[in-house]
Amino acid sequence: RLERLQRVVTKLQMESGLCEEQLNQADALLQADVRLLAAGKAPQKVAEVERDLDKADAMIRVLFNDVQSLKDGRHPQGEQMYRRVYRLHERLVSIRTEYNPRLRQRRPEPDEAPLRYLQDLLAWVEENQRRVASAEWGADLPTVETHLGAHRGLHRAIEEFRTKVERARADEVRPPGCWGPPSPGADEVSPHGVLGPPALPQNSSKSRLRHLESLHGFVSAATKELLWLSEREEEEVAFDWSHHNPAMAAKKESYS
Repeated sequence: RLERLQRVVTKLQMESGLCEEQLNQADALLQADVRLLAAGKAPQKVAEVERDLDKADAMIRVLFNDVQSLKDGRHPQGEQMYRRVYRLHERLVSIRTEYNPRLRQRRPEPDEAPLRYLQDLLAWVEENQRRVASAEWGADLPTVETHLGAHRGLHRAIEEFRTKVERARADEVRPPGCWGPPSPGADEVSPHGVLGPPALPQNSSKSRLRHLESLHGFVSAATKELLWLSEREEEEVAFDWSHHNPAMAAKKESYS
């Protein structure tokens, strides 16, 4: 049993290193595209960044399963390996959170600045609505804790995003001469036209955070009960049930 768990530790150490390299590669490609955008050029590595992030995501899911087997087996390195994988997941979430908004940034022409800014806000909202709606919950304590920590970071970003939406709405009231008077067909680019007002994923994010916290409390309590049951089971299996055992009288009293 210990040899099997030690093989899992070795596998975790090797594959977490590979996952870190995958995230480094994705970050390097992302920074290259950010430099292109700063120079007024189109990004070239969008598909590669997305592919690298998806690979890292799949690797982290497998790593969490291995970590769970260590914790179930009460291996002394279980908690250490859990923290290592959790940090990888935090970094993945951080890169994904910055990825889409940063690659949409460019230097718009003065006459298209209001529309472009609003489109960026809407794209950010749509992306995070999708993330909140499709996010997983987790079936054990380590993965629930991971999802809870990741969503707390996303929820902070959504709360901070409010100021950007308020700025976009303030732009609707334009002083004379600012960006020029509304032109025919202006409704097509107005925040209340085809694009519509930005609908923040704030409510769904709050709801998910509340449910994750509730789920975490339940799974934490259930995990403690399961550990207690496991300890009792080990005691019963190891107990000497022969009639010659002087502790049998105490055992019978305990059972009663």
